[in-house]
Amino acid sequence: MASWFSQITSTVTNIAGLTEEGSVKTPGDTAKDGQYYSELVGKDYEWTCASGSATENQIFYMTTKTGGFIFVQLIYSAIGLWKPTVSFTCRFYDPTSSTNKFKNFNQASEFTLSEDRRSVKTEFFNITLDPTLSKFKLSITHPDLIVDLDYVRIDKGFKVGEGKTYLGGNDQSSAAGIVSHKFWPRCSAKGTTIIEKQFYEVDAHGMFIHAIQGMQPQLIASKWNFVDFQAQDAALSMMQFTTTKQYGGVEVNQGSIVLHDKLISVCVENNVEMMDLKKDDETEYDIPQRVKLTWKGKTLKENDSDEVKDVSVVMIVNLKNLIDKIDILSEIPWFLKKLVQTFVVKPYIYQWIDDATAEITVGDEKFECPGRCYQELVFVSAF
Repeated sequence: MASWFSQITSTVTNIAGLTEEGSVKTPGDTAKDGQYYSELVGKDYEWTCASGSATENQIFYMTTKTGGFIFVQLIYSAIGLWKPTVSFTCRFYDPTSSTNKFKNFNQASEFTLSEDRRSVKTEFFNITLDPTLSKFKLSITHPDLIVDLDYVRIDKGFKVGEGKTYLGGNDQSSAAGIVSHKFWPRCSAKGTTIIEKQFYEVDAHGMFIHAIQGMQPQLIASKWNFVDFQAQDAALSMMQFTTTKQYGGVEVNQGSIVLHDKLISVCVENNVEMMDLKKDDETEYDIPQRVKLTWKGKTLKENDSDEVKDVSVVMIVNLKNLIDKIDILSEIPWFLKKLVQTFVVKPYIYQWIDDATAEITVGDEKFECPGRCYQELVFVSAF
């Protein structure tokens, strides 16, 4: 989330930069044989630490079994010729104790990778991936935040096709920039956290994303939608962004459906319908009061003999519980903020966590799964 904007305060040239109009090759375009699922391999877990205007992050989402929501995120950002920056963020929301905290730590540039580049140590935040590629150990030791978590993948992780969107080209060598996503759609997260000297046990369903943005964020997308739905018997994810005008305003969507702790479908024919729009006078953006989310795909075919079935999901979420509205430019100098607004309007992030029920259809079978839906709506750029 914060990684999308970690470069926004770099230089005037970067802020005002434009690229030539070009094509978009989505992850779905790189899929083979009509199956969007691609297996994650060892190299997919490696930190690339790319130079130029690249930002890379790993983010761990957790929906607690008491109705709360947590995420922790580590961000590595390279800004042209400037020294790379390392930061981390944390969201902690617990309705049972009326706790709602967001922490953003800009730490020193200490960033040490393991020999296989799959684990990382920083000044305060350590992420360790075990040799089976199925479990992360998360450790944060900061004066304002302590985290000790075991984060375990349930069933499979995935990427769609090659796992990359190419902007302005058809491959890594020709594109002006890339966006990369790898997912664990269903995880178990257990451990403890201490935030502002308050101790909490964590027992949650989780989702993990490793993301890379290989160009300035305001040039990639005008808007993002992200959904992480976790229920006792199901998990749904959807990542959608709309490319900027110079890349045709293309909607790039990738999602997953987990049922009974098994990844049954990876799909790209998904949709976000914003309903009952109401203008936010503070930001002047039209904000939905309800959202209709739909997924459409096929069951995964793991063996030649497997029967492929149609899969669909419909879920309408009433957006009642806004846990944060973040003004991305609130911390930068006034004159720079005004210059940025000239080009990217006002970048804002809206975050909700609400009760919802997913209606999942697999072939002729129907399932109703009540759970908690975390949604993020991000306005980025006017380009």
